[in-house]
Amino acid sequence: MPTDLVIVPVGAVNRLTQEALGAALSLGDEVRAVTVVHVEDQAEAAGIRDLWNRWHPDVPLTVLTSQTRSLTRPIVDYVRLVDAEDEHDRVVVLIPEMQLPRPWQRLLQNQRGAVLDRAIRKHTNAVICRLRFRIQVPN
Repeated sequence: MPTDLVIVPVGAVNRLTQEALGAALSLGDEVRAVTVVHVEDQAEAAGIRDLWNRWHPDVPLTVLTSQTRSLTRPIVDYVRLVDAEDEHDRVVVLIPEMQLPRPWQRLLQNQRGAVLDRAIRKHTNAVICRLRFRIQVPN
């Protein structure tokens, strides 16, 4: 039976993560959340795991460690590892992003989604979905 796996990179337990997991659950048969922490930030990893377990979204969280402060390499390596297992017909990476209302705010926003998108496209066969969640910022 064909199955699709959706991998969702997350940075925290927040509304953006909640929206992303809701979308991911509607896209695939299996959903996994992935976060990256620096190898020396084990307290941060424990904090994320604790928040995740208290929230209990019925989606497993995989905490990847990185020797550098980069999140792209660990996520690309994880996607390649999962794809090599050959248990799923399709691997989809759903990248959640905040979309701020004003162009100047978007310029200041971190561009991790675009960087991650390019790295995954270049090094894997995964399908990329970018979920832009509109954030209303008070004036």
